[in-house]
Amino acid sequence: MKKLIIILSALMLTLAVPAWAKSEKQTVVFHVEISCDGCVKKIEKNISFEKGLKDMRIDKNAQTVTLTFDPNKTNVETLKKAFEKIKKPVSKVEVIKKVK
Repeated sequence: MKKLIIILSALMLTLAVPAWAKSEKQTVVFHVEISCDGCVKKIEKNISFEKGLKDMRIDKNAQTVTLTFDPNKTNVETLKKAFEKIKKPVSKVEVIKKVK
């Protein structure tokens, strides 16, 4: 009986850890020159694989890329450098919000 209580206690603690470990996500809008569908594909192909990226929305008309990412795994400067790497310099950065 004592072993059962210890095992159940350990199991409950193990299941509770992911709830504590959840980190906040941050949303940022990058203003980038997007002149054609090729630019959109280039951004999708390269930026979508950045570490910590959770969501990406590209608005060709507004020439913006909205990224939601885990700030524990990446940051705004790293993402900005990723755009520069693919020859898409960022003209403006807007931090939108932090979400859980």
